[in-house]
Amino acid sequence: MMHKILLMGPQGSGKGTQAEKLSAQLGIPAFGMGQLLRDEIASGSDLGAKFDVILKRGDLVSDEDAAQMLKQRLAKSDTQNGYILDGYPRNLSQYAAFDFDTPTHVIVIDVPREESLKRLGGRLTCRGCGRVGAMADGLKPGDLCACGGEWYQRDDDTPAAITRRLEIYENDTSPVIAKYAELVKRIDGLGSVDEVFEKILQVLSSSQPL
Repeated sequence: MMHKILLMGPQGSGKGTQAEKLSAQLGIPAFGMGQLLRDEIASGSDLGAKFDVILKRGDLVSDEDAAQMLKQRLAKSDTQNGYILDGYPRNLSQYAAFDFDTPTHVIVIDVPREESLKRLGGRLTCRGCGRVGAMADGLKPGDLCACGGEWYQRDDDTPAAITRRLEIYENDTSPVIAKYAELVKRIDGLGSVDEVFEKILQVLSSSQPL
C-alpha cells in the first residue's frame, strides 16, 4: 500500500518522534524541511550552495526553492512506496508550491496549548542531526546524541517564543489543514509515545487512501 503521509500538528505535539517510528514501521523515509535543507547544503550541490548563501545572509529560502528541493528528494528510489513529511506545508504559500504530488493521508496530532508549552519548555535539539529530545527523558544540555552531536536548548524555546510559534501554527497552518479536509485524520496527542503511535496505526489501517 502506498503511504504518502503529511504529519502535522502544533510544536510540541511529537511529530518528529512519531515520524521516526512510522518510518521504521512502514519502511519509508521521513523528513522535515529543515533536515532536507541541512542535507542539501552538506551534499555540496549547486542548490545546496545557493541555500547556504541565503541562510548565511540571514534570509529565508523561498517556498519555490524549498519545493524544488523537496521534488528532487521525492524523486529518489527510496520513496517508491511513499514517504512521511513532517510539518510541511506550513502555510498556504507552501501548499501552493507543493503542486507536484498528492498525499494519501494527512494526520494531525492535536495537543492543548498548555501541553505544548510544557513539552517545549524542556525540549533539547541535537546540533548535529537536528533530532529533538526531552529533558523529561533524562537528557541534559551538553549530552551527546547517537550521531555524536551535542544536545542543546534552542533560544526560541522560551515561553514567549513558543507562544508565538503556536499562534503562527494556528493562523497559518490551520488553513492548510482545511485544504486537505477530506484526507485529514485527527489524533489525540496526549498519552505516551507508544499510545499515540498506536492511535496513528489504527487510523492508517482503517482509512482508505486515494
